[in-house]
Amino acid sequence: MTTRPRPVRALAALTGAAALALAVGCTAADPVAEAEEYYLDLSDDPMAASGIGLTTVEGDPWSFTDAAEDRLTLLFFGYTSCPDVCPMTMAEIDLALGQAEGAADAYDVVMVSTDPARDTDEQLRSWLDRFDPSFQGVRGDIDATVEAARDYGIPIDPPQEAEGEYLVTHGGRIVVLLPGGEAAGMFDEGTEAEQIAALLPALADTLL
Repeated sequence: MTTRPRPVRALAALTGAAALALAVGCTAADPVAEAEEYYLDLSDDPMAASGIGLTTVEGDPWSFTDAAEDRLTLLFFGYTSCPDVCPMTMAEIDLALGQAEGAADAYDVVMVSTDPARDTDEQLRSWLDRFDPSFQGVRGDIDATVEAARDYGIPIDPPQEAEGEYLVTHGGRIVVLLPGGEAAGMFDEGTEAEQIAALLPALADTLL
């Protein structure tokens, strides 16, 4: 039986289509790479987990290595009497998780108080409940808190009184912790809920 050869033109078209499909596959959009303007990707070389031990608002011992084994953790260093950045950041996280829908199940949220002398367990728990009762509050000795924050590249200082004012610093970034507490990335301060939400599914798929 003799098989008639395909016309060269048709073969060339098929070859071109295959090459185009391969090229498209190789250059498929990478949400994490496209978010570089507001997300610092550390997944190739995660920052080591801080070994500092703190305490949850329920009174249980907690350390960064206690991050959930089957979820990612969104970590923020802030305080409840902050007038702007801290409540806005927690609100953006809450909105982002709502917009991410099913992907939200892959995340825990932990806020570490940078003003533990005034952020009592009750105060921190009540404040977080305004956003989401599932958000975990963590407190500890301020020197230990400062050290833990700096372990993740977040520069904070102990509260100070100056000229009758009580000054407290907080983190600006939202740190994405892997199971075990390593930092796989960070959202920049001021990142909006829509931007966070768009990246949450991809981070869960890539990091878990």
